[in-house]
Amino acid sequence: MSKFLFLHSRGEEGTSSTQSFVVLFIVGMGGVGKTTLARHILCMRGFSLMVENLRTILFFGNYETGEFYKVLKSILKYSKSLRVLDLSYSNTEISKLPKAIGHLSHLRYLDISNTKICWLPKLFCKLYHLHVLNLQLCDFNELPEGMNKLTNLHHLCAESKTVSLISGIGKLLCLQELKEFHVGKKKGHKIEELKDLKELRGQLLIQNLENIDNKEEAMNAKLREKKHLDALHLYFEIKDGPVTRSGFILTRMLKVFSKSENTPNLKGLLEGHEPYCDIKELVIKGYDSDMFPSWLVYRERFTSLKSIHLSSCDKLTSLPPLGQLPSLRVLHIETLPALRKIGVELYGGVNGAVPSLEDLKLQDLKEFEEWLEVQGQRLFPCLKKLHIEQCLKLTKFALLMLNLPVTELKINSCGDLGSALPRCLQRLTSLTMLKISLPTHDISDFA
Repeated sequence: MSKFLFLHSRGEEGTSSTQSFVVLFIVGMGGVGKTTLARHILCMRGFSLMVENLRTILFFGNYETGEFYKVLKSILKYSKSLRVLDLSYSNTEISKLPKAIGHLSHLRYLDISNTKICWLPKLFCKLYHLHVLNLQLCDFNELPEGMNKLTNLHHLCAESKTVSLISGIGKLLCLQELKEFHVGKKKGHKIEELKDLKELRGQLLIQNLENIDNKEEAMNAKLREKKHLDALHLYFEIKDGPVTRSGFILTRMLKVFSKSENTPNLKGLLEGHEPYCDIKELVIKGYDSDMFPSWLVYRERFTSLKSIHLSSCDKLTSLPPLGQLPSLRVLHIETLPALRKIGVELYGGVNGAVPSLEDLKLQDLKEFEEWLEVQGQRLFPCLKKLHIEQCLKLTKFALLMLNLPVTELKINSCGDLGSALPRCLQRLTSLTMLKISLPTHDISDFA
């Protein structure tokens, strides 16, 4: 049975020096009297014997920086069997881990998130059995060389800035969690690093796709083989502009594509990033081509796709036949300045198109004028949320003339829809939330 030692800076005397502990909780109350945490722990008889079989250490509360580092250094020195070390709930100003961390060959779990730690010793790369490493909210400017030797690492939790410091991350073959990857031009940071990471799951955001030279290089990521991924976000850098918030991620990108011979074939790049057919969520942002990749237009490929978000695709004049996707529930179209009309091309000529869509959002479509009427179609039978925002030239929206099961309707800063709205609203008998903000002349017409 596991034994527990609960210590704080006013701890009681008389702890047995003959016991060996498996789990150690240490709660600090920094600045309380002259009896410090370090003196209390390190002066206990048989301290090294007590901690030699420790498997888990959790620190909680406030600590004076100097005493905390002494305690941590001593514990790590003697706790050769340690599996779990969690500093994330401690309040201390230490900026580095003791070198002794590199000798914990059995360590499986390390959490230093939310701390001031910004330096790891070189020996850190010898933690070959480490499964979970949490560095979130730590401000690292460099990491030790050889981080890609942590070949048993399953979960790497860190900001993209920190992840980008790891050269050759593709050698971490067991990696299951990698939220974001920035494509670079240098060896060890190219898209090919994703090639053998077949265990990735959950969400993957790939930034700076414009740093890929051609379709063949893009295909080196082998996204089609990432069977465990649920969500794939593909971002190209886009022109400078105001910070925008999408339905998924807040982002600002600054680069302008060069109009030279070296400008990449963006359609080819996106063609090479075809995801596994069971993907659930797809986000494409900053795609600066007027043609979609072929894999996005075949409904047979992505029968499980539930959410699509297209944003800041400046040259797109039409949408792919997304209405053919049988499981699509969320469709957000944002900042497509060349899009003027939406019509039959969205449905792909399929009766009963967009059968599962529940959430449709059109935002910041500056040239969008009309949603065309389609005859003989049973459209949007499941639509619940409809948001139309910042579509200043929109004057015709045939979708509103259908008997839709919409419960939430939001119209904000759109064109001349005022005269048509009363008839539209009479058809939307399921509405429970209505928010309309129209230009002044539209409001008077509506009244």
